[in-house]
Amino acid sequence: MNITIYSTTICAACHTLTQWLDRQDIAYEKKITDADPAAMMEFMAVNDGMIGVPFSVVTAEDGTVTKIPGFDQAKFKQALGL
Repeated sequence: MNITIYSTTICAACHTLTQWLDRQDIAYEKKITDADPAAMMEFMAVNDGMIGVPFSVVTAEDGTVTKIPGFDQAKFKQALGL
């Protein structure tokens, strides 16, 4: 399972999401779009027109990709099989 979270330095929902994943002991990569121009370019390429953060991309072992705008706990649980 590979999880990439696109975030900003001041995003409260992003902080809540990463805290929740930490409590679940789930690894993720966080990319800070307002501090890293390369992360912003990557975010713009994968976000399907969504402009808000957090925006997460979950890639399962079988290659299935789930894109999750915001912190939607139900969608995360489904994507992660929890």
